Amino acid sequence: MCAKDSRNNNNKRWGNKFIDKRNWKIYNEELVMRGEFLLPIDMFDNWYEELDKMNEDKKGRPYEFPESFIKIQAVWHQWVDYSIEGIARSLEKLCLIPYHDDYTTIWHRVHDMRPEIKLPTYGEVEAGSDGTGFKSGNAGEYRTYVYGNLRRKYVKVIITADVRTKKLLAVDVKIGEVSEPKVAVKHIKLLKENGIKLKKFYGDGAYDTNEIFNVIGDAESAVKIRKNATTYRCRGSRRRRHEVRKYMKLGYKKWAKKVKYGLRWAIEGIFSSIKRKFGEDLRARSVIGLLAEAMQKVWAYDIMVSYAKNAMLMA
Repeated sequence: MCAKDSRNNNNKRWGNKFIDKRNWKIYNEELVMRGEFLLPIDMFDNWYEELDKMNEDKKGRPYEFPESFIKIQAVWHQWVDYSIEGIARSLEKLCLIPYHDDYTTIWHRVHDMRPEIKLPTYGEVEAGSDGTGFKSGNAGEYRTYVYGNLRRKYVKVIITADVRTKKLLAVDVKIGEVSEPKVAVKHIKLLKENGIKLKKFYGDGAYDTNEIFNVIGDAESAVKIRKNATTYRCRGSRRRRHEVRKYMKLGYKKWAKKVKYGLRWAIEGIFSSIKRKFGEDLRARSVIGLLAEAMQKVWAYDIMVSYAKNAMLMA
């Protein structure tokens, strides 16, 4: 009986009581709007106007297909291969586009495309950073059993996003070992260069570095301090020394509740959503293709979510 009571106490939630404040009717409509984005018919109305702008002062062969159409095809490419030419043919038959592109054109325009993440229009963010991996080659256990250990390239994706709105702020893709804190420092500097104020920064124990605490400046922090941290090893960052002392005084549970450390899981939620929707396997074989495909997965999710939110605001 005592053992059972002990297990119940261990499983008891120690943080704030969860209150579901989400408006499910609005959220469900946003999910529907994401599907509408996959075929944004109104976008094709400006086909020739966009081409004129793209080809203005361009040297060499002019573009035949607007960038907005190619980006939609890049989103389609997350689910299907270059048979998306067939989708373009159907759109032409329905008179939604004037003409379609072929396999070669799609490959050249989509394969190496690394679209930029649009920054938010509001000027203050609560940002968090984290990283995850995507694997190349969908080799299952049977292939591994037959052919032995297969060499795979793992692509590391590091994102910085607003934990409140789930809006992506910056993305880096690398192959091999990469320092997540250094990438986060670069992302924070990018935000400041674009006039976006960092109100608070969230990160797990990997981001407990002098560089992170120095770059966030006067912003609040919710960076988990490492277990072996001491105030004697904080040379180079007064801010980190202060945070270490505060963490040691409160202890993890009180500290986490006070700084709302749980909001950091919003970043994990973004990764989970991306992988559920597009998978975590990359089909490209070249290094350039792998990096571009990983970037496109993250970008595609962000642009779909942004489209749905904006559509709901306009409704």
